Amino acid sequence: MTTVIIGGGIGGLAVAWNLVIKAKAKGVDLGAIHVVEASDRFGGNVDTFEFDFGSGPDGKGGITTLSRWGDLGVNDFNTVAYTKIVSVMNTIGFKEGIDYKNLEDSTCYYTADGSTCFTDSGPWWNTQMPKSLAASVKDFMDYAGKEARDPSKQGQYASTTIEEFITNNQSARGWDPDLGPKVIYPRINGMYFVSELGPLQMPFLAVMHYYAIQEGAGAPTANRCYFVGGTSNWIKALMAYMQAKMPQIVFHGNYQAVVGQVATAGQKFLVQDAAQKQPPIRAERVVVACHADAGLKAFITGLPIVAAQPMAMIGYNNGISVIHTDSRVMPPNQNAWSTYNILIRPPEAASLKPYMINYVSNRHQKDEANPTYNQFGLPQFFVSINPQPAIPENLILKDRNGIPAVANLRHNNFDFDTMYAQSRIDTVQGVNDIYYAGGWTHGSGLHEECWAQGEDVADKIVAHVATASPTAPASPVDTGTFIGRRLTARSSPHE
Repeated sequence: MTTVIIGGGIGGLAVAWNLVIKAKAKGVDLGAIHVVEASDRFGGNVDTFEFDFGSGPDGKGGITTLSRWGDLGVNDFNTVAYTKIVSVMNTIGFKEGIDYKNLEDSTCYYTADGSTCFTDSGPWWNTQMPKSLAASVKDFMDYAGKEARDPSKQGQYASTTIEEFITNNQSARGWDPDLGPKVIYPRINGMYFVSELGPLQMPFLAVMHYYAIQEGAGAPTANRCYFVGGTSNWIKALMAYMQAKMPQIVFHGNYQAVVGQVATAGQKFLVQDAAQKQPPIRAERVVVACHADAGLKAFITGLPIVAAQPMAMIGYNNGISVIHTDSRVMPPNQNAWSTYNILIRPPEAASLKPYMINYVSNRHQKDEANPTYNQFGLPQFFVSINPQPAIPENLILKDRNGIPAVANLRHNNFDFDTMYAQSRIDTVQGVNDIYYAGGWTHGSGLHEECWAQGEDVADKIVAHVATASPTAPASPVDTGTFIGRRLTARSSPHE
């Protein structure tokens, strides 16, 4: 028996891990598990870039090479809500305080001309957010987060936009008029899953889904951490453990999967490398854990139309991530520089490029807590997603081989179409022995959500093999209730 998982991002790795764990617990023999990944690295949107800043003081009177890192994709997580991920980290010996540490959770909101510039992190250098606005932000996060997590109300919010929610509650809650235009809408502009419709038209449930899990809105206070040495260290540690402890998993890099249904007894699919550089794999079942559009392209035959239809509804953002030293993208007032720096753009520009954010890596990695980096004169560097203006080549950092720190950051939207598609793809899991995992299938695609989807898919596969009964499409749940249930589960520390 053989399972092929197409996609070696966190979603695909989660399925492989959980298949081994759950098959062993149930006494089910799944045979070999092949994870095929189109690129030369695993981890999906985990992409750490390492570089040297050259020679500098070592803090002890000598000279040393200053080596740093930046994450071009995923860069932090909330230990309070990421209970599944933390459990896995504990299993593989990836430890808090050593392998991941608290980051500086600070945000600046600013206009390009500097006429508006404030931070949410307290009164340093007279840059603090106005008190009435700060109170409104706090109340919004608490109230909206609880509303989104309330099972009795999730259905009614299925078609509500974030603009409608704020407008409908602004007067009754006494929110500052600047809450939307100067904080919430710009913040949404910094989210990787925003569609081209712009922030105001994003689903209320989608926005609060992210805020609840990543930032603790309406839920227990978040404990946000960064990965020491970069997020790739977490994926490397995970894969090293899997390769050592789970020999039934076989990893294939640079394998562009092409899938066809075959009639061979006991073997339903033939998975081939499009470049024909690696041998084909015959399998009883396939898990689509790559991007939805890549999954559609991979199948020559065998993909049910009931799955293809929701997959075709998933839209994507194609962002550019850059690590650099160009301070022009930062707030004009350097005193306000924060871990997260959110540009406030005119409302009429909101739909042009909704995903944009600038990180001060020195704050994100909490340099002030590290004597090696907390020295006068050491350079500050930034990570920008879709930077405006574009970063000049000479200010883009390069690794030891001269390769510039630039990467594509591709992620699915989490708009109304995606919410609908997720509720429908859930009903066809296992139909024709094909399953679906990865970021586009579950919420906003955070690592915790990918892992939860991996568990769910593994449960279904193990149960299917144990009973040897074919899977038929299930009845769908209404979109708001479906998305709300997942939000409630993922934003609770007890799940």
